[in-house]
Amino acid sequence: METPRRARSPVSPQFPGQAGCSDTMGSCCSCLNRDSVPDNHPTKFKVTNVDDEGVELGSGVMELTQSELVLHLHRREAVRWPYLCLRRYGYDSNLFSFESGRRCQTGQGIFAFKCSRAEEIFNLLQDLMQCNSINVMEEPVIITRNS
Repeated sequence: METPRRARSPVSPQFPGQAGCSDTMGSCCSCLNRDSVPDNHPTKFKVTNVDDEGVELGSGVMELTQSELVLHLHRREAVRWPYLCLRRYGYDSNLFSFESGRRCQTGQGIFAFKCSRAEEIFNLLQDLMQCNSINVMEEPVIITRNS
């Protein structure tokens, strides 16, 4: 029987390299403040990380670049998920979630984020995946030719 998958936080102690900032000015390493991002920014979204029961774990700004999903967190290093490492993704109402593979900075897991623009995140990610010819598959597919 498969163990149920649970939504995780990308900043829990189990992820190395996610300690607080140590720069001398005390500014955010990730350099994005939720309040400085307009509500209609085309590639940056205000999000709140939640667990599988909807408990809020922290907030930040999710940015979709040409090659990766980046979560900018206050006073922490940004967390990055290359699109090539995403196994699946989706949205439901105000919740965007995805499953990452073991090669990601966070390791494998399911991550969920509350966002009033969840559908926009999904549509933009889908466009970026198609533009980069990235197919999300559960398992690697080996195509053999019979002679």
